[in-house]
Amino acid sequence: MSLSVVPAVGPVLERVLDDTFPLWNDGLNRERYGKYWSAQLGTAWGTAHLDRVALQDGPHVVSSTKRYDLAFRIDGRHRRVLGMGAVFTAPAYRGRGAAKELLSRVIETAEAEGYEFAALFSEVDPSFFERLDFVPVPLAERRVEVDRKGGGPPAILVRSGEDRDIPAIADISGVRGRDARLAIERSEDFIRYSIARRRLLAGLGPPGVREVEFLVSEEGHQPAAYLVCVSHRGEWMIEDAGDRDPSGARVGAMLQVMLARHPGETVPHIRAWLPASLAPPQVRIAATTPTQEVLMIRPLKDRTLPLPPLSADEVVFWHGDHF
Repeated sequence: MSLSVVPAVGPVLERVLDDTFPLWNDGLNRERYGKYWSAQLGTAWGTAHLDRVALQDGPHVVSSTKRYDLAFRIDGRHRRVLGMGAVFTAPAYRGRGAAKELLSRVIETAEAEGYEFAALFSEVDPSFFERLDFVPVPLAERRVEVDRKGGGPPAILVRSGEDRDIPAIADISGVRGRDARLAIERSEDFIRYSIARRRLLAGLGPPGVREVEFLVSEEGHQPAAYLVCVSHRGEWMIEDAGDRDPSGARVGAMLQVMLARHPGETVPHIRAWLPASLAPPQVRIAATTPTQEVLMIRPLKDRTLPLPPLSADEVVFWHGDHF
């Protein structure tokens, strides 16, 4: 094979989208699957921090991956991180080391560009990536139950979130992330991108299948807490949340408000990659399990960079941060 790594644009991108569509379409048709990718690139954050590359054998697309220019806070230090996602190898080339070759070349380029770590999510057996020196980061998914408040919703001002709220949300989010041993650094544009991605998927999909709630609670005309939640087929996933109150009491009250809007309906299953440090008094943890998607990380050129043993309680990583 005569292999080269090329940007996934034009006909190469169409081949990559054709190949990956059956696996990662999220209920979209092929046309809207392509629009979903293009729209992500059109956001301010996506334009500067997101692309796709492919490994080619002559004219044939062998393997592909998304690349994310990210920043993590690891034990109090800001680290530039190459994120990789949607690693895919065409069926005809599987078992021949194509994905390993692509990732090795992408990582080599990242080292030359000054990245300190590489990270990815594995939805399959992580042992393949462990052979490339990646190690798992423990993440916990919690199924939560919310106490329903009798006599109507709680007396808390809740409104739809707006773009003007993003600076305050970034500040609220950053405080909790700084207390963790590992967290993603969430800039204002990254938060906008994360919310836009959920809204795009809901808007491009079949009507009524997904709904996105972006809510804010105010105090003194300033956001004091926020919540981003996606409802899908009777389940709620809390994509992101934050509260100036360390206990998260406002977030719990916001969930009570959401439930009070639908008093006669079946109580949804509510899931979240809920940080251990956020424990709203209105919320009970019904179950805790490892996330299905395994976050993996490795240092790049400087192998002495710290990769300390972590517990899930020391990590702040919301489902909305998933790449």
